[in-house]
Amino acid sequence: MGYQFLVPNYMDYLKDFPMQIMQNMSLEKGHIMNIIAMALCCTFGYLLYTVAGRVRKREDIDPYPVYLHCWMITMDSIGTITFWRLLAMYHTKEALLGGAWVFLFFSIGLPIWICMEAMSIHHTIKSPTQRALNFSRLVKNGEEVTENQARFWCYGTIAVSAFFNLYALSMLGGIANCAIFLAWPITNYVFALWTWRFWQTRAAELGTRKYQSMALHIVILIQISLMWIPGLSWYLALTPFLHTVWYYLGGIAMSALAAYNLYKCAKLPKRDETLPNGKKPVW
Repeated sequence: MGYQFLVPNYMDYLKDFPMQIMQNMSLEKGHIMNIIAMALCCTFGYLLYTVAGRVRKREDIDPYPVYLHCWMITMDSIGTITFWRLLAMYHTKEALLGGAWVFLFFSIGLPIWICMEAMSIHHTIKSPTQRALNFSRLVKNGEEVTENQARFWCYGTIAVSAFFNLYALSMLGGIANCAIFLAWPITNYVFALWTWRFWQTRAAELGTRKYQSMALHIVILIQISLMWIPGLSWYLALTPFLHTVWYYLGGIAMSALAAYNLYKCAKLPKRDETLPNGKKPVW
């Protein structure tokens, strides 16, 4: 499928989206670039959490605000249900070779993302520092945020996020239409948008790169750019539905914000101190 800046009557492509995925991801020579684009997208999507996980493990802090995890765990849970359902529908050898192997891949891979997101939420609930950082504005000044309070707010955020996401996806055909594929690229933008003020506030308070990582900023910038750049974007290769001026403008804006976050982090002093565990902070 060739790339166009605008596709007339793009809503026509909302119908039977699972079949569009299969047609563009079948194991044929002509689809090799689509498979490479998928590999890039999944690799950097995985790094969004593994690099952040290294920061959390090494420094006992989470570089992301907890509401980002609460949002993402609902999206990936909806995705898991979607792909289990589609895999039950298209599980024959012919269907798998014809593109349904993507449904098998994500039905196995998404629970891994969910586990990483759940670990991040659990860490916030158990860590007094993370609880205070995320929820201190919800209690009286000077009071400690308890685990039960943090658990209530995290689970409440997950419930609200699930309701909103399911409602929004229903307008794109819902689970049966694999609508999660149409929302995923835009969902990736929260890694720049929802962290922007969070990291700016930490930088103003501490004057260092603590809670940030240059490696993580670079991963975010690359992953967001992979969402919308023609020739690199797996999502654009799957369907003309996304070929609208708003999709491209939104992608450009979010890449610019990710680049701004990277620039602001680079301007902060490098962290050369040795951590209590004897290791250096993640670059």
